[in-house]
Amino acid sequence: MHYIQSHAGNRYTFSGNLRRLFEDLVKQLIRNHSPTQAWQNEVKNRNETYHREVILDRGRTNFDEPFNGLSPEDKVLIYCAHYMPMHLVSSYHIFRIHTRFFRTRLISIINKIVFIDFGSGPSTSGIAFWAFAKMLNSIYLGVEYSEAMRNRAREINQYGPNQYGSPFFSRFEAISDYNQLTELIDNLIAADDKIPIIFNFCYFLASRTLDISNLSDVIVQIMEKYSKNNMCIVYQNPVSSPLHANWETLKANLPEFRSVITQSNIQRFRYDSLTTGLTHNANVYYDILFNG
Repeated sequence: MHYIQSHAGNRYTFSGNLRRLFEDLVKQLIRNHSPTQAWQNEVKNRNETYHREVILDRGRTNFDEPFNGLSPEDKVLIYCAHYMPMHLVSSYHIFRIHTRFFRTRLISIINKIVFIDFGSGPSTSGIAFWAFAKMLNSIYLGVEYSEAMRNRAREINQYGPNQYGSPFFSRFEAISDYNQLTELIDNLIAADDKIPIIFNFCYFLASRTLDISNLSDVIVQIMEKYSKNNMCIVYQNPVSSPLHANWETLKANLPEFRSVITQSNIQRFRYDSLTTGLTHNANVYYDILFNG
């Protein structure tokens, strides 16, 4: 059975194993949360809009800073409850509707991938890619500045698709600074290894403080070191156009990559919530670039 199931009309549901992961690592922690005054005031007495827009700043908050008495771990837990199901589906949807590209130009070459996940959060896109490809020999490198979020990503990866003891990725690294990537990749694969590399940007480029020039330099360094490897960049963000300026700049800085698909793609999809059981509608703007 598929970990994430697709249905007619771009509708998605989740397998029992994924629901158990969410139950054990998110919903149960929310139900059993100690009854602090901050949790009562900021979470229980507030609605989802407040959680998303005020506490989480639509995912752009500093997760390592407390908020009105909520701990960093509290903020990460709230993020997982509100954003993880949507981002799981949006990432999986992009991989699924471009199955031919990913399987012929990347996966079929060596049957493993280096998946570099910028703004990885709780490794949501990594889980979506695993659900799509199920390549157990792949390497996952998550780039996430928040220590609290990196800890949650490690816990979720170790929980795995079949509960504890069977991780999604046996080679899993979560780091805080993408400037560490070049050295980390050098330690994990040989210079002549033809393993394809995916640079995944899931909502990461909406950051207000991102240094695009520095990020471009890091990707160029990896491209030069592994010039014989197939590489692609997967980008997704909310549909609102002002958020895409960083993406346009990054593309201009990386002329070696070309769009595989028509740019400015907008996809609508539907998914069953892992918290309320309701079906939600969402849109995602995405682009896929390839160096071949």
